[in-house]
Amino acid sequence: MKIRRRGVIMQPLIINLTGKKIVIVGGGEIAAKKAKVLQDEQAYITIIAEEFGDEIMDLANQNEFILLKRKAVPSDFEGAILVILAIHDQEVNQQLADSLSPNQLVCVVDNSHKGNVTFPATVRRGHLQIAVTSNGASPKLTHQIKQELEEKFDESWIEYTAFLSVFRKEVLKSNLTIHEKQKLLQEILDENYRNDRHLRNQFVARFYARNLEK
Repeated sequence: MKIRRRGVIMQPLIINLTGKKIVIVGGGEIAAKKAKVLQDEQAYITIIAEEFGDEIMDLANQNEFILLKRKAVPSDFEGAILVILAIHDQEVNQQLADSLSPNQLVCVVDNSHKGNVTFPATVRRGHLQIAVTSNGASPKLTHQIKQELEEKFDESWIEYTAFLSVFRKEVLKSNLTIHEKQKLLQEILDENYRNDRHLRNQFVARFYARNLEK
């Protein structure tokens, strides 16, 4: 067996899609999965397909997605920052991909190498977001790692990361020295503080008392 070296290198990227136009072509399960991932991004999402499955219909009703029941044409993609091609006909996917501007982001779900964007497996716990991909080498490996991360980073991280966000802002605007600030921000990452809200509150109280002394 010949081992092929990795081809195109893709860069992980966190992107703000608020207020942006997104077009999804496809009305089945895969299109629904992508729409579900994007439903909280506050983007303007249009889904185009000749037929829509029940899941797409439900998502559209819940999120005010625009549904166009017809074949997609190149003009549908004008102004879109992201296009997701999720129909089973690879030839049509390729034709639509070829019609797009090279400056647009495009995900071709049946062949990631035909687009310039892929969707990683993602674990979200409040402010914490972890993305994993094998770049198509082994989707099962990606899924396995995601499950392991979901177990390691449980729901307690939602409240904890919300606390860290607020606490960091308070520390940065305090009268402490840079060294003292960095020391505090490192200390609060101790596992005991994540698991015990009472300990966190004591830590914060000590911080405010110390800041008043400055």
